[in-house]
Amino acid sequence: MRLRDWREQYRDKPALCCENKVLSFRTLQEQAEQAAAVLLKNGFKAGEKAVLWGYNSIEWVIAFLAVTAAGGTAVLMNYGIRVKEAGALAKMVGAQWLLYGTTAATMHDPSAPETFAAAAGIATAHCQPFSFLQERSIDSAEQSALLNAAAMMTHPHDSQVIIYTTGTTAEPKAVQLSAYSILNDANGCYIMLQQDIGDSICNALPLFHSYGLLILFAYLSCGRTVYLVPLLKPDKIAALLHDHVIDDMASVGTIYEMLTRLPHFSETVASHLNIGIVGGGFTSPTEMMRLEQFFQGTKILCGYGQTECSPVISVERADDPLSLRAHAVGHILPGLDVRIWDEQKGFVRQGETGEIVVKGYCTMNGYYGRSRQEGPFDQDGWLHTGDIGRMIGEDVLQLTGRLKEIIVRCGENISPTEVEQALLSIKNIRSAKVLGWPHPIWGESIEACIVWEQPLISSQEETQIAEDILRQLRQKLSSYKLPSHIFFFEHFPLTTGGKTDRRALLLQLEQRMTGCFHR
Repeated sequence: MRLRDWREQYRDKPALCCENKVLSFRTLQEQAEQAAAVLLKNGFKAGEKAVLWGYNSIEWVIAFLAVTAAGGTAVLMNYGIRVKEAGALAKMVGAQWLLYGTTAATMHDPSAPETFAAAAGIATAHCQPFSFLQERSIDSAEQSALLNAAAMMTHPHDSQVIIYTTGTTAEPKAVQLSAYSILNDANGCYIMLQQDIGDSICNALPLFHSYGLLILFAYLSCGRTVYLVPLLKPDKIAALLHDHVIDDMASVGTIYEMLTRLPHFSETVASHLNIGIVGGGFTSPTEMMRLEQFFQGTKILCGYGQTECSPVISVERADDPLSLRAHAVGHILPGLDVRIWDEQKGFVRQGETGEIVVKGYCTMNGYYGRSRQEGPFDQDGWLHTGDIGRMIGEDVLQLTGRLKEIIVRCGENISPTEVEQALLSIKNIRSAKVLGWPHPIWGESIEACIVWEQPLISSQEETQIAEDILRQLRQKLSSYKLPSHIFFFEHFPLTTGGKTDRRALLLQLEQRMTGCFHR
């Protein structure tokens, strides 16, 4: 992914801003190509994989561009997961390099990168901070030769990005995306929103997330300035939006909700924001309409997609009426073929419900280490999303449900199986079932249902045991995977086949959730 076209077109216009540091399009391209040459001179080979691990920063973006310009694959790692878990994920895809910045782990333990590299099987010499890419200068002729040689070995359809997504098992899947799919998806979003977007955006989404990466390229590719947010703290985001009079914003629904609770929100944020792009969606039309009311004249735009589709499939437009935006997930991006599939009927007509299937430029190359037959593609090349929806207009998509049991909390996909396995490793938990429950801010909360081996005497005893279970889970899971509540059952309802009856359990959970405090 090279920036030469952008450099020539936008030159000295600000491209990236983060923590008082500003890079023009020209400087960004120059530093990215220099960093790519540094990598190549220090032994990086086209086709190798480099993990990027760090909070959002200009250095993260330069490292990403450097790895891909060097003909490599950028493996995007969640900065919030535990070090050993991150190392295991990197090892799963055979990563050879670790490039890192600041994370909670590195602030707590300066040796965290070395622990990460050791767990991943990455050589010490290949474990380097982002600053490593800027510390060395290379002769311009040598730099050109190195980059041209790497370019000769790279094709736009090659897998150049790996992003992890949680599947229906505890083991995450490594989604392989090409420069072709990401850049075309970004361009499709720009075509849909070109009449709406402003000259700058606050990208308050993690860059390791497919949506955060998409927003970065959608705005850079049309010459807009992208403000990066290292940590998703509402007060910092509000100050950034106000101080720089930023036109647009992209974040998860949780952050938008938190912004509305800040003092002077109306004057500092809502008074000038043009559009707010939401990743992760809302739980109900009511929530979305309430948020737009809080943001006064700001148009809140949602979309639909998944990492396997780079990730956007559809997006709303600012000129869509609120009634449509509250009940649908937008217009299909131009050039994509999106249909509704029913296992008995095949493709169904407009207005009928079925599984959403996709063909086109945005679809992934597959899951790393798995054959195409093991992925979501059928024999005709359609990617089956696992989501249920209908077409309610010529190109307008409405999402009605999810075939998969994945819990989407604050835009993060969480496998119930992983949380269940952690619960079952705790003494005296005989059975465990983890379910998602609608949450007014997070999208879904994580609710744990357990069968305890021993009889419980009182609600006070339940509370004490639940607190102890959560204490143990904090040693096993990342914080965003922790359950909001733990409910005790004598036994779970069963189907005639002897399996847990999920639908019946949900009905019981509904009764238990009544009156529960959302947290």
